Amino acid sequence: MTDEAPKIPERDHRELSFAVPCTSCEAWTERRIGPRGTALPTSVTCGACGTPRPLDLPGHVDGEGALDGCPACGYHTLCIQKDVNPKLGVAIVVVVFAAMLLAGLTIPQLVVGLVVLAVADWLLMAAVVKRFLLCYRCKAQFRGFPPGPRCRPFDLATWEAHDPPAGEPP
Repeated sequence: MTDEAPKIPERDHRELSFAVPCTSCEAWTERRIGPRGTALPTSVTCGACGTPRPLDLPGHVDGEGALDGCPACGYHTLCIQKDVNPKLGVAIVVVVFAAMLLAGLTIPQLVVGLVVLAVADWLLMAAVVKRFLLCYRCKAQFRGFPPGPRCRPFDLATWEAHDPPAGEPP
């Protein structure tokens, strides 16, 4: 394993923002920070209940602006994820497949159509969809920050290790 951070395109980190859960009411607070170089906040107040939450953004952002570790809960590793709505993606595939079935296409034509859809999806994901950093422990989201050396692509085993069983608070 290398200490070098994964490379993500510059377009993914022009504007800084974050979304963190409240420690009291679990409501999410989103805040836009601004372009790179803007002063980083050291706390955020929940919009629902008014509870302040300290953030150690200055302590987790290096001189080049890379974020390494969660400023909200202090967890050491963030994951890099594509910023897409998975439900929307599944809905698009289902609608396209249903339309192809209703059009009376043969099985080989359906396969070709789905391969074309997969290639279009891959191109869109590579060229258009941005990435964000997600904390495994508190699920806080940080957009616009380049990943630090301990940021890694999503790992299901780590996610499940920090995801509480149903019915238990995080």
